[in-house]
Amino acid sequence: MTVTIQDIANNLGIAPSTVSKVLNDYPHVSTETRNRVLAMAQELNYYPSSAARDLRLRRTNRVGFSYGYTTTNIGEYASRIINGAVAAAEKAGFNVLLYPLTGNQLGKLTRICRAREVAGVLLMGGSQLLRSIDLLQEEQTPFVVLNRELDIPDVSFVTADYRKATIEAVRHLVQLGHKRIAYISQPALKIMHEYRIASFQQAVQEANLVYDEDLVMSASTIEPGAGYQAMKKLLELENRPTAVMAIHDQLAVECLQAVIDAGLRVPEDIAIIGSDNLRETQSTDPPLTTIHPPLADVGRLAMESLLRQLSDEDLPPVRLILPAQLVIRQSTSGEA
Repeated sequence: MTVTIQDIANNLGIAPSTVSKVLNDYPHVSTETRNRVLAMAQELNYYPSSAARDLRLRRTNRVGFSYGYTTTNIGEYASRIINGAVAAAEKAGFNVLLYPLTGNQLGKLTRICRAREVAGVLLMGGSQLLRSIDLLQEEQTPFVVLNRELDIPDVSFVTADYRKATIEAVRHLVQLGHKRIAYISQPALKIMHEYRIASFQQAVQEANLVYDEDLVMSASTIEPGAGYQAMKKLLELENRPTAVMAIHDQLAVECLQAVIDAGLRVPEDIAIIGSDNLRETQSTDPPLTTIHPPLADVGRLAMESLLRQLSDEDLPPVRLILPAQLVIRQSTSGEA
């Protein structure tokens, strides 16, 4: 049974308004009365109504975390970011509501904003990221974008430095003697797809290699097996690559399997690099070289930035780019 302020007042024989003042930390209440109320609240296991508090203060202690995945597809990548964000929110006394923005993404986001379900939003991924940003700006809902580097005025984001890590990865392959380096991306990832290909092109050119569009292959869908098929197409080239980078680890693992199934060796025939440093990259045969982004820190710092926005709406936008590290394992340890 839910315990109310009236229950506490009845047990103490005082006015409900006095109990309310104590529980909401108002001044002008004697120390003795304050201690009695707090002791009785603890004895009765009283919990304040968040809905009532929101109405009284005209704000909420809830923030939204919207992501472009179905609930069943939240993998290690997303969960590491979410865990970092939730830890920061709980430390500040906020609760996090998760919103998978699938289907009618803009309709869901509009409802969240106009119903004032949350005080602000962390926005991660989704096929309509740019339109979602426009909507949040129109609705004047504070937000921070996760793991995307954006050149949009007044938009805050926190991301890992994939560009610099990609340059480091290409430099690593060149030092091993590779000159024909392929890249497998995923157009369904929209902004991430475009950004990572641009980063790869810059890395190749800075390494004084020729950027060959034939070596840039797209995984046609986000379904399992797309990376395997993309790798098979690269292997069919007359002058096939000696090294391959993939936009994320799931594709890299499928590339590894395709190379092995073709009777080739990793890294002796083809070296492979992934991205995100998921746990499975340590157990493949051979273990995969990959880019390690500090995903939990991305979530934590994005949440802290959002909460600062909520306390001071005049703060300038936050644009944090965190270092990402190349983790070298056996999938690139040979020479071309």
